[in-house]
Order: sequence, then C-alpha cells, then structure tokens
Amino acid sequence: MCRFWISILLLSLTIITVANATTEEQLHQLTLRIQQLQTQMHNTRTQYGRLQRQLQNSEEDIGEIARRLETLHSAHIDKENTLADLENQQLTLQTQLKTQRQVLAQQVRAAYIMGHQDYLKLWLNQEYPVTIGRVLTYYDYFNRARSRQIASIKGILQRLNQLHDTIELETTDLNQLVKNHTQKKAELELNYQERHKILGQLAKTLESQSKQLKRLREDKRHLETLLGTLKEAIKNIPQTPELIPFAKLKGQLPMPVKGRVLKQFGEQLVSHLKWQGMLIAAKKGEKVQVVASGRIVFAQWFRNLGLLVIVDHGEGYMSLYAHNQSLYTKTGDWVKAHDIIASVGNSGGRKISALYFEIRHQGEPQAPRKWLRDF
Repeated sequence: MCRFWISILLLSLTIITVANATTEEQLHQLTLRIQQLQTQMHNTRTQYGRLQRQLQNSEEDIGEIARRLETLHSAHIDKENTLADLENQQLTLQTQLKTQRQVLAQQVRAAYIMGHQDYLKLWLNQEYPVTIGRVLTYYDYFNRARSRQIASIKGILQRLNQLHDTIELETTDLNQLVKNHTQKKAELELNYQERHKILGQLAKTLESQSKQLKRLREDKRHLETLLGTLKEAIKNIPQTPELIPFAKLKGQLPMPVKGRVLKQFGEQLVSHLKWQGMLIAAKKGEKVQVVASGRIVFAQWFRNLGLLVIVDHGEGYMSLYAHNQSLYTKTGDWVKAHDIIASVGNSGGRKISALYFEIRHQGEPQAPRKWLRDF
C-alpha cells in the first residue's frame, strides 16, 4: 500500500516537472517571437531605425545602471546602519569597561583599608582564631571577586578588539560602496548625455507633423501587433487558480504611482489619434506598483514606450506600464497587487519623467478612471 502511494507521489511530481518545463519552453518561445518583432521594428536601413536602436541601447544601459545604483544605495544604507550598531556596541563595552575598572579599584582600596596584610603576617601577630578566620574569609572573597573582575575586563577588551577589526572592515566596505556609487553615477550621466544627443537627432528626423503622425501610427500598429502576439502566446500557458477575476476589481484598483495626471484616456494626441491610456507625472525613480495580481508577459524596451512592462491578469485583461527608468521583473514572473515592478523614468524618448498606464481587454483600451479607486 505504501509503495502505491509513493508511486502516485512520484507520478504527480513528474507531471508537475513536465508542466513547469512546458511553461518555461512556452515562455522562451514567447521571448523569441517578441525579439523577432523588435527586429522587424528596428529597420536599420533608415536613419530613424538606427537612432531608435541607439536610443534603446542607451536607455537600457541607463535602466540597468539606475537599478544597480539603487542596489548600491540600499547596500550603503545597510552598511551605515551596521557600522552605527557596531559603534554603539563599542560605546556600550567601553562604558562597561570603565565600570569594571572602577569596581576593581574599589576592591583594591577595600583590601588596603583592611590592613593589606598577607596570611603569614596574620598568623605571626597571634590574633584570635575567630578574627583570623574572618579576615582570611574576607581575603578569599576579595581575591575571587578581583579574579572575576579581571577576567571580565579581559573579555571586554577582547570583544572591543574584535569590534574594532569589524568596524575597520565595515568602513572599508562602505568606502568601496561609495566609490562604486560615484563611478556608476558618472556612467549614468554619460549615458544621459548620449541619450540627449540621440533625442536631438530623432527630433530632426520628425520635424513635420505629418512625419510624427506617420510614426505614431506605426508605433500604434506595432503595439497592437505585440499585444496580439502576447494574446496568442499565453493562451496555452497555465494560469494560477488564485487570481481574483480582474472584472470584479473595477473601481477598486490602486494608482500605479502617485502623481499628477497629465493626459487622460481619450484626449487628443496628434490629429485624430487619441490617448489610449493615462500619463502620470512622477519623480524619476519613484516606485511603480502593479495594480492587480497577474503574470509578467513582457518586460523590456519597446519603441516609443521605452522600458515597458505588460501584465496579464487573465480573462483577456492586461495592464501596461511604460516609460520606466528601470525594470524589476522579467517575463514569466508572477506578481501580486501592490508589488513593485519598475521605477518611473522618461525612456522611449520622453522629455519629462512620467508613467504611461493602460488597461486593455481583449486588446481594446479601457478608460483607467473607471477602474482606479483613487483617480
């Protein structure tokens, strides 16, 4: 009977392993299809295509460096806190050492006051036996107390030496973090300067409104192609049974980031083109939270939208988060509502830092204000 249940367990584990392997392969195929789409978009035969490729490389570098800078900043804070704790411990031990030395000094003075006599002198003085016994007991007590105090002082001094070494090590690490932080910040500034040059060249290629309109139409078509690709690809990828139906969350979703709404759904973009989502102004580096649980189906740079995250919420619902500075997730990751998935930036060619946010159902844009509770 036991062998039967073991066989069942092994079979279940095999099925789970195969399912996971299948899902990973499906996600890999999805990534390859997205890469093919990206390649098609970057038509290097044109000046615009070459500049877009350069812009992508520059903004991806900026995103990675910014992410590393934040990691270094967090590590720097942790090191400073550790160093402060160690220094507090050092102060505590120094206080204890001072106290122990004072106690030892008091004991020495007490022994001196009692006569500072050795055992032989006491016997030769022919004192009463009771007196001698009492004095000898006192001597024995003080000797043991002094031994304990001396041992305690030695222990404190040893711990102080260890703390001193640890503090020196932590200080060295902290200085190295500061050096790395400064270096990465300089790299970031160089990337921003390179990005600024590229944006200037891009602006020259789109001087007329007709050219801008043409590019925006192309970008809209490419985004719809991407969403269509994602929709087809995720059909056979297993969904978690724990997802709350997205439709039931209407009017209850949190804002993906706090900030002033610059553009709203339905406002005019260029000519007859309209905004299909909302643009929220926020400081560069502000954390972007996902509005509901789901799975990351896209997390990389996309033309005109910069560093983009797309989350599949099931039942044909998706949310899009664009123009990010850094991405903290990758394709295939599961996320829960309020999880941090990116940081606000101005990638994709924007001049100011802001988050572009969309909600789509079966590929069709939805008005975010109907879904967000804090709109």
